[in-house]
Amino acid sequence: MVSIPFQNNGSNEGNKFKKNNNNEASGLVPPQNIQAEESVLGGILLDPDAIGRIADLLRPEAFYINAHKEIYKTAITLHSQGKPTDLTSMSAWLADNGSLDLIGGNNKLVELVENVSSTASIEQVASLISDKFLRRQLIRSGNEVVQLGFDQSQGTDEILDKAEQKIF
Repeated sequence: MVSIPFQNNGSNEGNKFKKNNNNEASGLVPPQNIQAEESVLGGILLDPDAIGRIADLLRPEAFYINAHKEIYKTAITLHSQGKPTDLTSMSAWLADNGSLDLIGGNNKLVELVENVSSTASIEQVASLISDKFLRRQLIRSGNEVVQLGFDQSQGTDEILDKAEQKIF
């Protein structure tokens, strides 16, 4: 919260800016669900039909962890080429493209598969990832709108138009 200083009206507060750093002080983490990301990726590696069920529901940038984004992009790429997204195919593609070490190696892929027991609800889990992504986008847009509010070089109508575009 930022309060705007006013002329001293006799109160003891005087001309002080007050800033509440609750977000910084409390260590807020952007919305994300790492377990859901790992579950979806493990499901894709485990079930050859899983990627087809969620490819239209989930974009790679929805993943919070960069390694997870890379794994999912690989699955989408292989799926679009009609190739399987099993452990062997994914590992080979990542290795051929120099990304295997970046995502944590074969051990990471094996760990993803071992931690999944079923892909029955993979669509719902993918929806959780999308929800967290939308919340992160909303936070980013909100921060951009705050910055617009401080921009004195533009007219109010212009700022309101830009703010509306960022939110919607």
